[in-house]
Amino acid sequence: MAAAVASRPARRLGHLDFVVMSVYWVAIGYLWNSMGLLVVPYLVEHIVGKQLEGTATALMENLGTVVAIVWQPLAGAISDRTRTRWGRRRPFIFIGTLGDAVFLTAIALSGSFLPLVAGYLLLQLASNTAQGPYQGLLPDLVPPAQKGTASGYYGASNLVGTLLGAGLSGIILAHAGIGAVLASVAIALLGTMLLTVTLVPDEGQATEALDRPWALVRRTFSAPLRNRPFLWLMASRLLILMGIVGIQTFLYFYFSNVFFHGDAAKVGTAFSTTLGLAIVVALLVSLPAARLSDRAGRRPLICASGLMGAAGTIVLVFSHYQWVPGAILEPLARVLGVPELAAQASLVGLVIGLGLGTFFSVDWAFITDVIPITEAGLFLGFSNLATAGSGLLARGIAGPLHDHFNQGPKILGLPGGYPVIFSIFFAWLLLGSFLIYKVPESRRRTSISAA
Repeated sequence: MAAAVASRPARRLGHLDFVVMSVYWVAIGYLWNSMGLLVVPYLVEHIVGKQLEGTATALMENLGTVVAIVWQPLAGAISDRTRTRWGRRRPFIFIGTLGDAVFLTAIALSGSFLPLVAGYLLLQLASNTAQGPYQGLLPDLVPPAQKGTASGYYGASNLVGTLLGAGLSGIILAHAGIGAVLASVAIALLGTMLLTVTLVPDEGQATEALDRPWALVRRTFSAPLRNRPFLWLMASRLLILMGIVGIQTFLYFYFSNVFFHGDAAKVGTAFSTTLGLAIVVALLVSLPAARLSDRAGRRPLICASGLMGAAGTIVLVFSHYQWVPGAILEPLARVLGVPELAAQASLVGLVIGLGLGTFFSVDWAFITDVIPITEAGLFLGFSNLATAGSGLLARGIAGPLHDHFNQGPKILGLPGGYPVIFSIFFAWLLLGSFLIYKVPESRRRTSISAA
């Protein structure tokens, strides 16, 4: 069937438009960072017990990742081909978010492991029903000249959600319990969803009629494989995210095993300081980096983001040695109440934050530069393979190496697992940085960034 030509975005957008369009990202980030960092570990520990908590958590997260990888691109592809009076993206965002609220409630009420797993998988299904079409909604509306600005807002929103998931959820848990955490997530999702479906236009036109189910599945998972620039971009994205996720996953254990030997209060201080520095710095650079990418191109900024992440990671490899002047370290260590080398390690958050903010603010714009605008839901949903797959691969590779080498002799003055896995993260970030140059710049650079 001949494809209809989708209407291209033309209206110049203001900053308020970008805020409204990206606010749902904040709730998504809050949802999944709260679940991954706090809710799932808390519930598994209380329902399953400490003896099987690792296996139970891995089972839940791996099954959930499979659901996300398979369903998000399909939901996006279906929305590309949907025609309703309410638009082609809004129905999925609305229904998916209502499902989020229902299944968050089910998780809160689960009293045993199987209902918990079922609620978690259904939450993944509902959330990805909304996320795939939501990602497709954004390029429907953003003019090409403003992609950089839009990408900066989306990156900043993602980081705000991460900060809320890492910080606010813990405060709520401490004062009101796990049910209140899940309720706050549901309220954030419902509130931002209502803003999205009522204030954000859904003007894109369906490109084709819906295929038969098997034909839709075949096209969803084959069309991206024929787009070589997109595949190179996904390879670069996967490697950079594997490095970032790897650092995030093992940083808590690093502080615990290297400096504090299980002292939860001090580990929490060092971990929170490092993560907080990274996120705050990332937020500060998000919009400037995105606007700069309109002038300098996307590739140099993504390459720089990976190299900054690699620089921070290699510092962790040699963190047994002091490289920051004592005049800086001594007062910082006193304020944090930690050893000087631990304070030095926490400063890595500054460098990693620069890379993190730059990457997340430019990545979305570059993806939308290379994908067909008429199938944005499909391709942006498919890009979740790199997002979700990065965690599976990073943890699956680094976890066993971490455990094996930690049982052996120290390397560079550290328990052996950390120099080994941080060196691997460094290599992934470095390779991902240079692979981006396999992706051609398909847009004209502008002399003045659009606002």
